[in-house]
Amino acid sequence: MQAREAFWQACHGGQRRMAEYLLDRGANIDATPDYSDSLPVQAAGEPDTMRSALVTWLKEHGARGE
Repeated sequence: MQAREAFWQACHGGQRRMAEYLLDRGANIDATPDYSDSLPVQAAGEPDTMRSALVTWLKEHGARGE
């Protein structure tokens, strides 16, 4: 799995610790996988994930989008 996919999946799943780990190791905070047009911050805030704390953290770190 590519780093951008791993970061996106961590955000989509509300896994802040993994998102932090990957971001600290160079993941692009705004990268999207080939199978989605959603930015990581958008994936983190989807209604089925309800991850407002992760969305806030991503925005604090410069993520684009809503």
